[in-house]
Amino acid sequence: MSDDADQPTHVDLGQHSERCRECDAAVGEAHDNACWTARCLVTGLNRTGCTADHDCGQDLWTGWWPGQLECEQLGWMLRPGVPDLNRLYTEAVWDRDRCLWVKPT
Repeated sequence: MSDDADQPTHVDLGQHSERCRECDAAVGEAHDNACWTARCLVTGLNRTGCTADHDCGQDLWTGWWPGQLECEQLGWMLRPGVPDLNRLYTEAVWDRDRCLWVKPT
C-alpha cells in the first residue's frame, strides 16, 4: 500500500484555482519551499525533486496547474481540461527567460 498522505486526493487540472491546493499560495504569491506543485525555474520540472546545484527561484502560483496552459496552447490535450503533461515534458523545451514550455524549433 502506498503512502499518499501528502498528495491531494483529487486535482482538477482544467479548473482555475485562486489558491494552490498544496501550499495555499494565492495567485501571484510564491509557493512555499516544500510545495510539490512549485516548479524549478531553471529546469521547469518539479522543484522539490530538483537535485541540481542551482537556485531554483521562486515559482508563483498562477491559478493553473503547471503546464496546463502550455499544453492547451500547443494542442496537447488528452481530453478537454486534461493536459498531456508527459508529452509536454518529453517533447517541449523549457524557456528559462519566459518560464514556460515551448515547442522545439
